Amino acid sequence: MNMFQKPALAGSATTAYTASGNSADSPLIKDQISPKRKFYDIVLLIGVMCCVLPGVSSSLALPMSMLLMLCIVVSFFDENFFMYTAMLMYMRYRMLIGETPVFRLYSYLVVARFLMEIFKTRFRVAYIPALFVIALHSLFALPKIGNLWFGFNVIVDTTLMYIIMLQVSKETRLMRKFITLFMMGGLTSGIYTWLNPELTLDIHIAGAGAHKVNRSFGVLGDTNFAGLFYSLCMMCSLTVRGIPKWLRGVLPIVYLVLILQTASLSALLITISMAAFIIVLKFRGKSVFILMVAFLAVVIVLSLLLTIPWFRKLDMIAGLIIRIEEKLSYIPRGRWDLLTTDRTALWGELGSVFMKKDFWGKLIGGSVITVMVRDEALSSSACHNSYIQSLLNFGILGTVLIYVPLLAVFAYRMYGHFSKKSGYDGEDIKMIQLVVMFAFIVFGVSVDFFVDWSLMMFYFI
Repeated sequence: MNMFQKPALAGSATTAYTASGNSADSPLIKDQISPKRKFYDIVLLIGVMCCVLPGVSSSLALPMSMLLMLCIVVSFFDENFFMYTAMLMYMRYRMLIGETPVFRLYSYLVVARFLMEIFKTRFRVAYIPALFVIALHSLFALPKIGNLWFGFNVIVDTTLMYIIMLQVSKETRLMRKFITLFMMGGLTSGIYTWLNPELTLDIHIAGAGAHKVNRSFGVLGDTNFAGLFYSLCMMCSLTVRGIPKWLRGVLPIVYLVLILQTASLSALLITISMAAFIIVLKFRGKSVFILMVAFLAVVIVLSLLLTIPWFRKLDMIAGLIIRIEEKLSYIPRGRWDLLTTDRTALWGELGSVFMKKDFWGKLIGGSVITVMVRDEALSSSACHNSYIQSLLNFGILGTVLIYVPLLAVFAYRMYGHFSKKSGYDGEDIKMIQLVVMFAFIVFGVSVDFFVDWSLMMFYFI
């Protein structure tokens, strides 16, 4: 796949084809790519390698971070400038210059370029209410347990993802490039996982005989979030056009291994859900039959594999088996709290907190329970539900302003997809956008999304 190809110049023999935004699907034609385009693409690839190499040797972190920042500055006026986000979504805690993350410096540069081009920007009005709600929360709620500067950074970071999605969604070619770099970020996280044992954690499964399960989180800091990102990478590798067949066969397996290594049941469930949703989007009327066949095939294959001793003893498989057996053991006892890893109990507690609020507290929220920081007096753990989290932080009014536009855009895109014949131009990108939004809506039942900037990509895409 030529992920960095530029559409043909006007007057060339292939202009009619590439003007539709499908240039990434065509063979590489050297005279289509200018020396300037090649230069910026090489700089981008150097930036990608800067993110990969510290995973091999931690001593390279500082020089590679400085070189990455140089690549970003050099690309400031180029389209590739916005592509670095796809890698920094993974690498924000790894690429540091002193104690300053490269993504923080990058975020200010993104805002600067946005302000320079603001009068040429076509805004996506549907998402303005969400930005407004998050900005108010950042200015008036977050400073209660932090400071105003922290709230300002949250506003900048959220706006950054909104701006990036404005830029990369202009063309399917740019979206394909962004998605490709996002998949590279997933592979980079895998490299860190495999070479750095400290990027894992052990959990003890008391309900399954006090077994210990090893879970990896890569560079993302959380096993559930890591599983979500790997799941999306897997769906993209199966959906986006232009990937060679051999690579399309390899990448999903690699991402599946990474998902299994997280031992996240939530990630496994969202992977299955997204795969089923993609089948519905792709095969439409035939999807019911295909889903039935796929289900039977998976059951048969798993049944055969689980009879093989060495397969069952693989760490990633053994860990999942232990976790699943533990969960199933709670059903006969009616322990739904333990079945959901105490999530239902937590939801009940936080739901009671919301119901005890006064009128204005219910209407506009004001609590602080976010991915980054939370009021310990409110809860000692993450909310594990974006809808309850939204009600506590933003109130009923803020939740409506965030979710109604999201659901409206999702419904509009679903209608647009099914109103066109299968195989329409840019179908793969439209499907990926729908799948990402689907993940935000569905996965939000078991994880927190607000207001971490990288997770807001699932909202603004």
